[in-house]
Order: sequence, then C-alpha cells, then structure tokens
Amino acid sequence: MADRVRTQFVGAPEEVAEGLGALRRSTGADELLVTSITHRHEDRVRGYELLARVWAKQDW
Repeated sequence: MADRVRTQFVGAPEEVAEGLGALRRSTGADELLVTSITHRHEDRVRGYELLARVWAKQDW
C-alpha cells in the first residue's frame, strides 16, 4: 500500500508531470499508466488534456 501512495500525484498539471517524470527516471520505465479518479467524464478528459500539454513540453 505504501508504494501506491508514493506513486500518486495530485496537483497542477506541472506538479503531476514532474512527479511522473521523477517516477519514470527512478524506475527506468518507458511507459506509465495514468489513471484519474473523477466522476464526470468531461473532467477526466480535461485533466488528461492538461497533463498531456505539459508532458509534451518536457525534455525527457
């Protein structure tokens, strides 16, 4: 359970992208699965869009 909590990122898209980037660097993963726990489909899609914009700008 503790490892799941350490790999949950909440916040602004920039904060989430940085957390995911750190996770990717520390594990050497070439793929990450992002899950959003949001009731409204539109909100979930919007969150993924915001994260995708920030993620695409990163120099990984």
